[in-house]
Amino acid sequence: MATLDPRRLIFLDESGIDTRMTRAYARAAPGERAVGKVPWGHWERLTVIGALGSEGVVASMSIAAATSGAVFLAFIEQALIPALRGRSDALVVMDNLPAHKAERVRDALEAAEISYRYLPSYSPDLNPIEPCWSKLKGRLRTKAARTLEALEAELGPALAIITAQDAQGWFRLCGYRPPN
Repeated sequence: MATLDPRRLIFLDESGIDTRMTRAYARAAPGERAVGKVPWGHWERLTVIGALGSEGVVASMSIAAATSGAVFLAFIEQALIPALRGRSDALVVMDNLPAHKAERVRDALEAAEISYRYLPSYSPDLNPIEPCWSKLKGRLRTKAARTLEALEAELGPALAIITAQDAQGWFRLCGYRPPN
């Protein structure tokens, strides 16, 4: 993949977010205590599935379920393929989650004439969407959404803060540099 133009690469992955997310750090006046609340007990979770290109987030979807083959196929068919129309040179890159390797997922990508590759096992350092999730979660922690509806409402604005400049930096961080 080092020989490929990074502008072709679209990295896919999923991440979990939930209603117990809170800031890890706080500030207070000297001698004062920083007060905050961490939820205890019942909490709810969303799975966010996304695609990151060098121009930023290309497609995303959230669901209150784990990533199964059916969920990932829905993302491919309903979000990714429409977002990649007109990009015949796109190369989708995924990790080795069994849902990513499902036959129906491969068939859908091939039917849409989208090339795909898998990252080596245990290689999050080669996937620029990992730092993207970190920035997204940092933003969501500051919002401290305590209901699924509030979390879903904060997700769109949080994804919108991910810029092309961020994406290009993450691509470089992972070793994907544009050709000279």
